[in-house]
Amino acid sequence: MPILATMGLKKIYIAPAMTDGSMPAKGNQWLDLGDVYQDTCNLKDDSPEITEHKSETSSKVITLVGETPTNVELSLMDPDLELLARYFGGTTIAGEKGKRTWIRPRKLEYKEWALWIQPEEGLFIGCANVRIIPTFEITYSSKGICLVPMTIKFQSNLQASEEMSDPTVA
Repeated sequence: MPILATMGLKKIYIAPAMTDGSMPAKGNQWLDLGDVYQDTCNLKDDSPEITEHKSETSSKVITLVGETPTNVELSLMDPDLELLARYFGGTTIAGEKGKRTWIRPRKLEYKEWALWIQPEEGLFIGCANVRIIPTFEITYSSKGICLVPMTIKFQSNLQASEEMSDPTVA
């Protein structure tokens, strides 16, 4: 009997979020997020808000647990102008490739995406509505590189799928 294990990262796909909150169908609207820098991708839940109500006259305790926020944190490695414009917004001044200029806005554009994370082996993890929040981190040294750390905030339910395969193939 085979053992199903989820490990490694093969690719992350994004597509514009659907207005009805559903996961977009497989097809060419799914895009490669970009090159994820080695050992930077982590999906984790934040601690939910917990409220405890305790009785003064008995041992009764009522514990209320709020929503559990889920985030993916990663760094894109050496993104091109198209990826910078996709995630930060802004303006790319036209010209031939290698002679263009991208101007980053001071405030991020509001964009909602759908997401599938493809592991090397195992379960695909997805969310029909996420927000990508990028920042810049460039180390100007002989060993430095341009990274774009991003937090991907899940705004709807996490999905895990055994049957999902490449979402770009309809």
